[in-house]
Amino acid sequence: MTQNLRLVTWFTRGAAVLALTTLLACGGPSQPQPQPTDGTISGALSVVATTETNVDPAGASARGTPLSPARRAAPATADLVLGEVIVRFEDGIRTSAITTLDVAGVRLQAVRPLALPNATLFRAPAVDRDATLALVAALRARSDVRYADPNWILQPLRTPDDPRYPSQWHYPAIGLPAAWDLTTGSSSVVVAVGDTGILYAGNTSPATHPDLVGRVLSGYDFISDPAMAGDGDGRDPDPYDEGDDPHGTHVAGTIGAATDNGVGVAGVDWAAKLLPVRMLGEGGGSLLDVVEGTLWAAGFTVPGVPANRTPAHVINLSLGGEAPCAGSLQEAFERIATASPNAAIVVVAAGNEDDDAGFTTPANCANVIVVGATEARGRRAPYSNYGSRIDVMAPGGDLTADRNADGQPDGVLSLSRDANGAFGYGLAQGTSMAAPHVAGVISLMKRFDAGLSTTQALAALTETARPLTATECGRPIGGECGAGLIDAAAALAAVEGEVIPTPGGGEIAYDPNPVDYGATIVERDIRLTNTGTATVGWFLKRYLEDPANPGIVLDYAVYFPAGAVSSGSLTPGSSAITTIGINRSYVPESGAYRIDLLFEVDGVEQPLTLRFRTADEALVPTGRTLVFTVEELASGELVIGGERWYPTFVPTYELTASPGRHTVFAWTDQNGSGSIDTGDFLGSHPSAVTVRADQTVRDVDVDVAPVLSVDEATARLIALLGAR
Repeated sequence: MTQNLRLVTWFTRGAAVLALTTLLACGGPSQPQPQPTDGTISGALSVVATTETNVDPAGASARGTPLSPARRAAPATADLVLGEVIVRFEDGIRTSAITTLDVAGVRLQAVRPLALPNATLFRAPAVDRDATLALVAALRARSDVRYADPNWILQPLRTPDDPRYPSQWHYPAIGLPAAWDLTTGSSSVVVAVGDTGILYAGNTSPATHPDLVGRVLSGYDFISDPAMAGDGDGRDPDPYDEGDDPHGTHVAGTIGAATDNGVGVAGVDWAAKLLPVRMLGEGGGSLLDVVEGTLWAAGFTVPGVPANRTPAHVINLSLGGEAPCAGSLQEAFERIATASPNAAIVVVAAGNEDDDAGFTTPANCANVIVVGATEARGRRAPYSNYGSRIDVMAPGGDLTADRNADGQPDGVLSLSRDANGAFGYGLAQGTSMAAPHVAGVISLMKRFDAGLSTTQALAALTETARPLTATECGRPIGGECGAGLIDAAAALAAVEGEVIPTPGGGEIAYDPNPVDYGATIVERDIRLTNTGTATVGWFLKRYLEDPANPGIVLDYAVYFPAGAVSSGSLTPGSSAITTIGINRSYVPESGAYRIDLLFEVDGVEQPLTLRFRTADEALVPTGRTLVFTVEELASGELVIGGERWYPTFVPTYELTASPGRHTVFAWTDQNGSGSIDTGDFLGSHPSAVTVRADQTVRDVDVDVAPVLSVDEATARLIALLGAR
């Protein structure tokens, strides 16, 4: 009964997946009919957490160095939409068939598919904040879920005040007059303003701010909640700002107020078109609306929303909140960086807490340009966030001082309206005011190169910026203010002359990514590879917790084993290995956890997600299970010697096999994809067994363990077959 399936290809990378996929496709009956000369193999199937040898060492943290935790990533009062969870399933899952999810005794109903692949918004009625976070934690523990995010509420990032100031000191501070000698922009460039909407209702409408006439494209209102929208409905094609704080209008005015028209104030870019994308309403805006609004602005399709016919070249997000970078938000930025039609560049505000920007999202996400704020002297503004996530600084103002001695507070002047609704101009401060300066300068760059990438724009900005000293930054080192205060003229000259400097930093690739410890793996190696073209220095400085975790990860829970490398230097193409351990005795609450390891690479923070579960949260296989044997023929050829499918995981198995020496494997297909995936279970009997005709070989027990990555599964199979 030997199957005609050659297994010599098992010894090539990834071939294990191909082999098992072929088995599934040709599965036929659950057990081939035994022949008179066949024998039988039987045994038990058991679950272990891992096949690693370094499981559960006593007192592991005492043998190494603890990795310091950062301050909690979000306060217990962080706002979210109660009962709503953004769920991204693994590739291969048919999400259209998933209308409900039963999680931790709660039924979630699918609301609608999202703009990200295999992503769906689910909602559970009548659950509070703690119950919502518990649902997120339970979903993250599932093998068929890539990530699950609470639908966080994000806020405009500004320290409000209402003094007025008639002079735009902040433009000469970054060399804009000289930059305007090179270009004042192009009307073919589009800058999206992801914010509260803007005061624009048409060029001839009395409801339009006069300094926006001729500058605005048709945008969209992405606020889903009518109560938050303030305009009586949910999403619609009218992005008018209905709130009493014209935050988005102030931001839009800095980027591109109508200029050289004898009215009001100037914008950084005199010609670019503004695309209003309303994401923030009364009380802020949800993560879901920000994710889909940003994707739409860049030119991606959003279900239920008309196509954006004028995709943005630059997107400004002067918003945020204290939380880790959500998986949905990070995936959106990655898609924009790699596949948006106009190579859109996302600029974000660093936050106004006088704290490390790594605690604020989206500033702690990758594939964005993060902007801190300076005051009139060119020093870090007292409220501005700082740290390794900062790329550059730009004027954000300081309404508490008059450091340029002109008799007015040093705020950033832009478009506004007064308490009576009359259009005018107002002063504001914040990194929300700093970010649009950078977005405007990048839009001027796009005049010379519409396809300019985020990496290229960042290189031009950082290599021409004026570094801040430690005193000017107000920190132990000036590098905590990024590359320093931007120089618009120098950055534009670099792009126009096609002499964009090569930055000194580099990019690190991690393997594995993310790092999954399952329920009892204690230590894992992480390979870091320099994928850039310059030598980089790196060190692993701390970790950041996810506020959706079921409990606090105490000090000493994450540690470097004795002798582990925590820093170093990497030349282009070279690699290093660090080892990180998890001591679950310092995790008092059971459940599934996520933390971000914060690597600093040449002054730029690059996070790596780490996931683990407490032992009592170990997963139990539930998927269709295949038990099969690999037989070596006299010719040395490897073939399938016997197989049996079970509809779910079973405690014992029995299958028929042809006479010969067999290695017994078991695989549970948790997500029904037909291929070995992360989250499936795989294992084998430790040694080959001899099968004789009409005889039964008993107690051939197989332990299966979670598949942490396909590469690991392939390596394990190759090693087992090589040692048969």
